[in-house]
Amino acid sequence: MEDADERRRLSTLDLVGLAAGGVVGSGWLLAAGKAHWAAGDNAVWAWAAGGALMLLIAAVMVELGIAVPKTGGLIFLPLQAAGPLVATVVAAGLWIVYAVNPASEAVAMVHGLAYWFPSLLRNGEVLRNVAQPTPQSMEHAYDFSMTGVLWAVVFMALIVGLNLLPPRRLIRLNLFITMVKVLVPVLIIVCLGFAAFDAADSCKPEQVWYLSGRSGTAEHLQSQAGHLSPLYVVLGGAVIYAYIGFQAPLDFAGNVKRRGMGEAARLRWAVYGTLVGAFLLYTALQYVFGRHCQGLTGNMLESPYSQFAAAATMTWLAWLIRVNAVLSPMGSGIVFTHALTREVAALSRAHLTHRGLQTARRASFRFRGGEIDAYWMILLVNFAIGLAMLVVVRGNWEELVALNSVPTLVVYATPGVVLVALKLPEFGRTRRAVHLALSATAFVAIAIVMLEAEWPNVWRGMAAVGIGSALLLGLPWLARRDLPFVGGLFRRYDARDHVSRFATPGDPAVRPALLFLAHLAVIVSCTLLRHVLSDDLALVPQLIVALSAAVFFPLLVRACRRYMDHVPPTLPVPRRELQEVPVTAGT
Repeated sequence: MEDADERRRLSTLDLVGLAAGGVVGSGWLLAAGKAHWAAGDNAVWAWAAGGALMLLIAAVMVELGIAVPKTGGLIFLPLQAAGPLVATVVAAGLWIVYAVNPASEAVAMVHGLAYWFPSLLRNGEVLRNVAQPTPQSMEHAYDFSMTGVLWAVVFMALIVGLNLLPPRRLIRLNLFITMVKVLVPVLIIVCLGFAAFDAADSCKPEQVWYLSGRSGTAEHLQSQAGHLSPLYVVLGGAVIYAYIGFQAPLDFAGNVKRRGMGEAARLRWAVYGTLVGAFLLYTALQYVFGRHCQGLTGNMLESPYSQFAAAATMTWLAWLIRVNAVLSPMGSGIVFTHALTREVAALSRAHLTHRGLQTARRASFRFRGGEIDAYWMILLVNFAIGLAMLVVVRGNWEELVALNSVPTLVVYATPGVVLVALKLPEFGRTRRAVHLALSATAFVAIAIVMLEAEWPNVWRGMAAVGIGSALLLGLPWLARRDLPFVGGLFRRYDARDHVSRFATPGDPAVRPALLFLAHLAVIVSCTLLRHVLSDDLALVPQLIVALSAAVFFPLLVRACRRYMDHVPPTLPVPRRELQEVPVTAGT
């Protein structure tokens, strides 16, 4: 009989629900057309490359999460290994990723609803009846009307509101939504996959150029169609965006059931199972898209997959796809919002942001005589951040994806450095060598994929990380200044670590931060260099980035170890010791 603490912990099914719920969102609904436009029949290889990269990153993150099971570990572990400055940059990227996701999913929900209510888009009635889309009809085609903006805000509020449910009920709700939203793409593959063999010819990339969401002359757009690198599609075509979310179980690594198969097996099943399943799902969906896209109609408000189903006289499937176009993004937004509360709470406990975000009074509330741990203050702050992002990009889904994908890779670059730098005693020499190979390879691969995303996507994402880092590091510094008018407000911001540490000679936290920022600066510079160079010289920035990443990785590991020599890490009790002592509530 399980004790009360184990019953409160997350089972394998709960973890799979979190991972699959985060991964299967709006990406599969909106990315296939963009991928086919950019790479043509090679778009399937973009999904394969994205899946391979995510599996490589996941292998590193799972090993770290198993060795040091900590809820909020994506921020806590870089803090322990590299210091508060690196942790702040990582926290800024993670906060942006998790706060922007509900905004991007709310935008996708509005697009799904626009099939029934064209007035949600400024040009909705025109888009419903465009027989042959042109660059002129595509320019600002998917801009929201005022009604559409209001509905996006309502959907964001719904996602946040559902996260006020008791955690156990929220996990169960997410599990139900996940099962429904995974079933629909599986039905698409089964039903339309067999029907695809009746298709006469595969479509040409020019037939779907309007799905790219870009404006320009028809000649320019069609000259690009089908000729971009699959690696560009991985990040610039929203493939990475469709895969992220697999790390949700690792956000709750400290809350996994220990008995039975154990924490390690549960985390591996949830993360690897979800990624392998997503890879099979997405590649099959891309194949279905490529076989059926000659059946696209002029109705630009409807999902391509529902158009395919309608053309195959599967009205019931088309109806399910239209409903899922609203439900699937909502489920993903719920998972990201729920995970972010735990990561920001870890950030707040470490004094890297305002301490008051996770105090008892703001972390829970009473409802019907019970105490609900929902971090309601963090939810409000994250809602405000997502709303600001929504306004800045004017509801543009592609720009929200760019703001999401680049910071994601910034966050994913650090676990490998942490895993190698920690030199955990429970790992033998052979296993540490495997960790080194996996981590270094992932670090270099992430840099190359970021380079391939092209300049417009990279500078937006990096600018968002830079602004977030400046705020997290600058606000504590301003709080110590007696500024006129706003001094009293800033003095309430009680984060401990700030930008002035860069000016402190001998501070062990500075070297890892400078190396990490220099690594990101090389990627940004090479992306700009590639933007201005001719295609014949495109290999030069790739070589520079790959060599630079290979050099920076051991330097970062060494700097982290030097930091830990000065500030020994405080890590959770190793799993093998947990099995020898009684498990108490709250551990």
